[in-house]
Amino acid sequence: MKLVALALLWGAGYAAMAQGSLPWGKAASVPSLAAQSDVALFYVADYSWSGTHTDYDMTRRAADAYLAAHPATPTYLVLGPSAYQTCDDVGLPVVPTGTGTAATVSIIGYGSNVSSLTKRAGCGTATATLNLKDAVNVYVQNALFQGFTVSASHLDSAACGFYGLENSTVFDLACGNAAPGSDHEVEFGNLDESGRDYGLAIYNLKATDLVGAGKGALLTPTWSGTALTGVSVVSGGTKKYTQQYTRGKIIGPGLASCSSVPTLSLGVANTVQVKFNNLPTVNYGYVVGGTVTSGGNCTDTSGLYVLVQDGVPVSYGMKFTNLQMSHIWNLESTASAMYGEGWMPASGNNAITGEHTYTNQTVQIMEAGTANKHENAFFDGPGQYGAAIYGRAGTFTNAVFSWDSQTYVGSAGYLFAANPSSYSRWIISNSQCTDSSPNFVSVFDAAGIVSSSDALPAGITLQDIEACDGTNSINWPTSVSAN
Repeated sequence: MKLVALALLWGAGYAAMAQGSLPWGKAASVPSLAAQSDVALFYVADYSWSGTHTDYDMTRRAADAYLAAHPATPTYLVLGPSAYQTCDDVGLPVVPTGTGTAATVSIIGYGSNVSSLTKRAGCGTATATLNLKDAVNVYVQNALFQGFTVSASHLDSAACGFYGLENSTVFDLACGNAAPGSDHEVEFGNLDESGRDYGLAIYNLKATDLVGAGKGALLTPTWSGTALTGVSVVSGGTKKYTQQYTRGKIIGPGLASCSSVPTLSLGVANTVQVKFNNLPTVNYGYVVGGTVTSGGNCTDTSGLYVLVQDGVPVSYGMKFTNLQMSHIWNLESTASAMYGEGWMPASGNNAITGEHTYTNQTVQIMEAGTANKHENAFFDGPGQYGAAIYGRAGTFTNAVFSWDSQTYVGSAGYLFAANPSSYSRWIISNSQCTDSSPNFVSVFDAAGIVSSSDALPAGITLQDIEACDGTNSINWPTSVSAN
């Protein structure tokens, strides 16, 4: 039986005829489905709401049912150039194909800037708005998720979760607006301890939050002996901060001298109100002061600064829990996260090209995996560290640091945070900067500042690291033979 004849059984949204450029929008580099006669396409525009089930939910039901009956047929759900909602907490299907692998419903849209899927208010919360749950000892292959944005509406614990994928593609996808205090906006890995994501191609992935964050506030700490006693406001900000989510943190090389780290809360005043779906009204204003909640105990107070952070807090913008042997291009994490990216210990042997992390993150890239290769990372205003490195081996090549040295006075480069003996082959080469500040420290280890005259652990190699302190010096220069 030809696929076209099955349209009557599976709903008006299914078609297997030529679609021109419709499924791909701007993604002209992806081969078109137009010439394929053996695929199933389900268009959300062809379905209607049914009670609390949205048009997207109803399309998913039809596509999921078709795939369950025809696991060997590539099945796609097509989002139009519009905003859609979802209410159902139904993970993407994992359907065994009979060949030792599994299939799922792929989703394609017109681009992350025009096609969106949003969690509807009043519906039950989920672990992720778009969730591919893993299955034990079987992996989904040849899936495609392209050209749309997923918003958790500050309700679900994450926007996106991809688990148990092999040889699949994620292209032009944005995930964001997880509930306050969540672990991540988007995660790749496997919930089965023996499994993983493997052999993925990830292009243009974003982690976001629409509430945004303030900018430009500068506070200086006041000390009495070894204790923090107050802060003075040099600048309340050049862009307004949220009253609910603005927070302060003591950072800097002097932390190594602290037996207990001081803590403080910040005040925001002269506010205007903005209402976001599923959040209390957010009040935006400028930082006017701070209250010390614990004075701490630090002997090197000259090396300590106040980092002002803002935005709906999550732990990780992007979390790579168990991703292996994959190629990733253009990661962009703007989420208000502790870590812009988190590469966990089970993630390894990945090639990552073109990362762009943003201000407001304490650590922009946390690297605890093994043999991951980072190339052309752009550290945009690191709050405390550009990269914190825990894994035993890996590389950063051709990284660039850029920051507002008047505001982010405690910005720093690389932190080798693990025991020095745990590193076996870490290489950082050709690290540059577009700004300079006498406070900037290029390299730390667990004991504090690493200077160019210090001996490095046997497992760490540094080559051509620009000092970024205004001296224009290159530390650990590559040796060039006279021959």
